[in-house]
This record gives sequence, C-alpha cells and structure tokens, in this order.
Amino acid sequence: MKSLLKDRRSIAWAKKLRQALSMPSGSFPHLKHSSPNLSYGRHKGPALPRARRAANLILLFPDDAGRWTIPLMIRAETEGIHAGEIALPGGRREPGETARETALREFWEETGHRVAEKQVLGELPPTYVWASNHQVRTFVALQHSIPVWSPDPREVAGLLFLPLSHLMNPGNFGMHQVTRRRVQFSAPHLSVSGQRVWGATLRMLVELGEALGSAE
Repeated sequence: MKSLLKDRRSIAWAKKLRQALSMPSGSFPHLKHSSPNLSYGRHKGPALPRARRAANLILLFPDDAGRWTIPLMIRAETEGIHAGEIALPGGRREPGETARETALREFWEETGHRVAEKQVLGELPPTYVWASNHQVRTFVALQHSIPVWSPDPREVAGLLFLPLSHLMNPGNFGMHQVTRRRVQFSAPHLSVSGQRVWGATLRMLVELGEALGSAE
C-alpha cells in the first residue's frame, strides 16, 4: 500500500510539474543574483541573429534513497571555452532536428542513457549563452527508475548527481571569483560534491527550482 501511495504522489507531482512547465516563456522569475556580475542581463535578452541553436535535457530520477536527482556532467578538457565546467547534457542542433530531438540525442550520446520522448514533461524558458553565442532550449524529463550510465569519455570527464533537495536549499549557494582574459569578476554558484556549478547551467537549474516551487 505504501508503494502504491508513493506512486500516486509521484504521478500527481509530475502532473503539477508538467503544468508549471507549460507556463508561457518568461513566467519563471529568475534568482536575483543567478548570473555573473559582468553579464549585464544579456542571457535574458534576445539572442544575436547569428546565434547557434542548441538544446539540453534535465532528467529527474530517483536515486537509491528515493530522492529525486539530476545528473550533471563535468566537461572534458577538450571542450573549448567551457572545458572543465559543470553542465547539463546537451549540444548543438543538427540540420533537420527539432530542439527536443537534439536534447534527447545529446543526452544519450554524452551519458549513454536514452530518454524516451514520452518522458519529457515540458520546457524551461530559453537561455542565451552570450559567451559562446548559443541560444539554448532546456527540456525537462522524468523517469521512475535509476538509469545505467555510460558517459562518452571524449566529451565527459565525469558525472555529478544533484538531489533536488540540495538545489532547493539556499545554504548551498555562494559566490566566487572568476578570471577570464585578465578580467576578474564575481559569480554566484551552487556547490555540488565539492564542485561549483555556475554560469548558464546555474541559471537553468534556478529556472527549474522556480518551476518545482510552483509544483510543490
């Protein structure tokens, strides 16, 4: 009976989250300080006409303790401007693909786990990553079993697992200093397993947190 009640609660929660994600783009308020102090709000503005199109996927799954969890990846050192950073699985759209197809394909290629299209609940507002000139669409999916991972070592140095309860705890957020091309600036971050999640990935996770708050 407990298992049945748990399943019912899980289904009801997923339904609420789907409804929260169906809200019009821009309806999720941003965390006041979710962006580096040199971004000047550019991630919220329109993308440049020649911005490259990309998509990624946030997968929610229960870990061994039954906690809803998100997989993150540590980018390999060969991954250009974002090498070594923590990111959501994703990448550029290929000709003929929809954004959703891109998100699912990239997630599979990078983590080794295939997510079915029917598991996608909805989409967060798009994010313009001005540092690399990408317009990124973020999809959210949910599954009720623990995936079997086989990350691609060419693109992924490792996986991190972020419990939703950790994301929703303000005590896990902080600030740090970043140096880019001899320019130093402060940036907010979320601490996960000794790593700092910041920049565009942090903004996307904060958007998810706002949607989760609406679904609770």
